[in-house]
Amino acid sequence: MSHLMEIVLDCRHASKLARFWQVALGWRIRPYDQAEVARLASLCLTPETDPTVAIDSPDGSLVFFLQEVPEPKTVKNRMHVDVRLRDQDHLDELLRLGATVISEHDGWRVLADPEGNEFCAKHPD
Repeated sequence: MSHLMEIVLDCRHASKLARFWQVALGWRIRPYDQAEVARLASLCLTPETDPTVAIDSPDGSLVFFLQEVPEPKTVKNRMHVDVRLRDQDHLDELLRLGATVISEHDGWRVLADPEGNEFCAKHPD
């Protein structure tokens, strides 16, 4: 039987964008242990320059993975993430972190993250 393991978002700057998505999802960036820091160092990288950053769901069942790619985003996403906002402060925080509102539809806001990747945010109830 197959099951969803990860959602992968291509991006330009994984560690910077991971901080945004950590707040958006309410999940946690996977901590770097000594072995992973050493592996990155062997590649002349650090956690701040890691081109692949994992954000783990609270129960560990799913990973939101940010992966750097060289090409820029050029068109509308064919797939997107839906996020239920905790409250108005959550939306305000995402906006302060660089999200932009694209449109509003029936209780949902279409937003873009700081790199322009679209996602939908459900208005707080």
